[in-house]
Amino acid sequence: MNYKYIIGIILIFLLSNCERNMKLVNNQEYQLIWEENFMSVLDTSLWNIEVKEAGWVNNELQSYTSNKQNLYIKDEKLHIKAIKMDNNNYTSSRITTFQKKKWKYGYFEIKAMLDKKQGTWPAIWLLSETIIEEGWPQCGEIDIMEHINVEDQIYGSLHSKEYNHMKGNNLGHSHSVNNVEDFNIYGLEWQHDRINWYVNDSLFYSINRNEYFAKEWPYDKDYFMIINLAIGGDWPGPPLNDFLSSLFVIDWIKVYE
Repeated sequence: MNYKYIIGIILIFLLSNCERNMKLVNNQEYQLIWEENFMSVLDTSLWNIEVKEAGWVNNELQSYTSNKQNLYIKDEKLHIKAIKMDNNNYTSSRITTFQKKKWKYGYFEIKAMLDKKQGTWPAIWLLSETIIEEGWPQCGEIDIMEHINVEDQIYGSLHSKEYNHMKGNNLGHSHSVNNVEDFNIYGLEWQHDRINWYVNDSLFYSINRNEYFAKEWPYDKDYFMIINLAIGGDWPGPPLNDFLSSLFVIDWIKVYE
C-alpha cells in the first residue's frame, strides 16, 4: 500500500475543505461558522414561521401563513410563494431566527432568485434581538437585500432611531442587477465600525460608523435573520389586477466570522 499517496489524498481533501470554509473579503479572512442548505424540511429548531394578518406592517396586503402552498422546500431550495386568493386577498410567508439563531458581526451570504412583478417586495434582513424591549427603529435594522416590483436593481440599507424611512432619511443605496430572476449571491460584511454590501462578491455600498453615527450605533449587539415576501405596501404599491403569484427562492445561506 502506498501510504504517501493516501496521505497526499487526505491532505488535499483537508486543504480543499478548509478552503471551502474560508472567505476572503477586503483582505479580511473569514471562517464559515454556519450554513443552511434547506435539504428537506424547514428546521423549526432554527426557524420560526410567523403567522400575521394583512396590514400588520407597512400597509402590506398579504397575510403571513404557515401553509405549505406558501412555504416549502423543493430541490433543496426554500420557496416562498405569494398567492392571490379570493376577494383580492393575498397570502405569503415570513421566517425568522428570533431567539433561535443570532449573530454579532460577520460576513453573510445568501444565494437567492427573485421575481419581477408589480407589487412584490422580497427581503433578506437582520433585526436586533432587543426589538421587544426597545421597539423599532431604536433596536436597529440591517437590510441585506430588498427588491421591489419589476426593477433591475436591489437595495441595501440601515434603519435606526436617527436614520429611518419614517423620517425619510434611512441610509441606503441601490445597485443594478441585470438578472435578478436568476440566482445571485447577496452579501453583507458587518464589522464593529462599518457595514458593507455586496452582490456576487462586488462591493456596492459602505457605511462607516464615524461618518454618520457620532453617538448612537445600534449595530453592536445580537441580531437575528428574517426572510419574507411581502405584497403591496407603502413602498412597492399594489400588484396589478392580473397578478396570480410570485416566487422567492433561497438556495443557501452562509455565515462567516
